[in-house]
Amino acid sequence: MRVVTTLMVATAVLVLPATLAAGERAKAMVDCKEADKQLAYDCTIMLMGKDSGKPIEGADLVVKADMPTMPMAHNVKPVKAMPMGKPGSYMARLELEMQGEWALTMDVSGPMRDRLIEKVQFGAISAEGGMKHGDMKPGESMDKMKMKPEAEGEMKMKPGDHGDMMKKQE
Repeated sequence: MRVVTTLMVATAVLVLPATLAAGERAKAMVDCKEADKQLAYDCTIMLMGKDSGKPIEGADLVVKADMPTMPMAHNVKPVKAMPMGKPGSYMARLELEMQGEWALTMDVSGPMRDRLIEKVQFGAISAEGGMKHGDMKPGESMDKMKMKPEAEGEMKMKPGDHGDMMKKQE
């Protein structure tokens, strides 16, 4: 009986650290830069163990992107991230449909299986927090853009004015 107990304790001591290491979750740091094509971004993904901080090498990493503010309206084809020279570093090119906040879903397989989701803001944001589409070139900042002055005699509407406008037209 004593031999069986000792054997069980020894097995637990040897197996438990390996089980904990195998059960570690992944963590990603994502940095995306504009590519040579409009709405294309080269994203560098640093993949590491969440607890250990050690780089995760030899992983198969697939990146999908969709807009959380417009579910199922804008999503792009998943791309396989390619390993770069630095351990745990991967690169994926994303070709988006528009600027804004995108959720990147990263499916990790290989030495571990995990799914990570990171929200990334692509493009410029106005001072009010809204996106300005169409009038900007990649890399151009919002403060360089000139707004057109209102035309002489043009009516300004305030919130709630639409009812009064309808009465004036009748």
